[in-house]
Amino acid sequence: MSEIQFLIDREKCSGCGRCAADCQRRVLEIRDGKAVVVNEYCFKCGHCLAICPENAVTFTGSTDEIWEISGRQVFLDEYSLIAHLKARRSVRQFKDTPVEKKKIDKIIEAGRLSPTASNSQNVRYIVVQKEIDAMEDAVLAQYKSDIELPHTYSPERLKRGFLFHNAPLVILVISPSEINGCLAAMSMELMAEALGLGTVYVGLFTKPANQNVKLRESLGLTEEEKIASCLAIGYSNIKFLRTAPKKAANVGWR
Repeated sequence: MSEIQFLIDREKCSGCGRCAADCQRRVLEIRDGKAVVVNEYCFKCGHCLAICPENAVTFTGSTDEIWEISGRQVFLDEYSLIAHLKARRSVRQFKDTPVEKKKIDKIIEAGRLSPTASNSQNVRYIVVQKEIDAMEDAVLAQYKSDIELPHTYSPERLKRGFLFHNAPLVILVISPSEINGCLAAMSMELMAEALGLGTVYVGLFTKPANQNVKLRESLGLTEEEKIASCLAIGYSNIKFLRTAPKKAANVGWR
């Protein structure tokens, strides 16, 4: 993030103090009626830019487009959201139809826009299409040799299609922080479904893949990085007609 810098236009700054009050790192203070930088602890979260009523803050070193959202704070109504969450299902039957590049780009964009701790933005993505079979074979070999298969699965199922369900697209979410990676994966799943695609989290892949030295090397993972999440994506070959029941929330009140 060191290449991104922010600037304060002193002529535009009204000294209202909103940026300083919302600055997590206490980088800004109001002095002589203007916002000034008082330390170098900024992690470029952009809150100062987003909150300034005078638009006195600009960021350099980034080509990301800034959208004006004044007067529009709610983008998704509660009923639409709860309906989507109740209706979403893990898809394990996919059509033999490739996912368009423009849709893959939008799924990645949803991951990019997800929050990360301290604005580290330390999540990257590996899009797998041509090497899906080879990657699945490598992990299936681990299950057949030195990894115990969960008791709910029989060894006879260990063949191609067991992990990725013949999906035409697999996206690996890579990060040193599993939390950051999983947050990105959730946003990506929502975007995929908004684009008319089905998804499934492939948890049986991530643990053995992270332990597979040759696979990690082929994917270019650093020592600190891990596969935080694995999404198999494609056009669903089934249609769900109703929601399914879930347990009531287990809530403690203090």
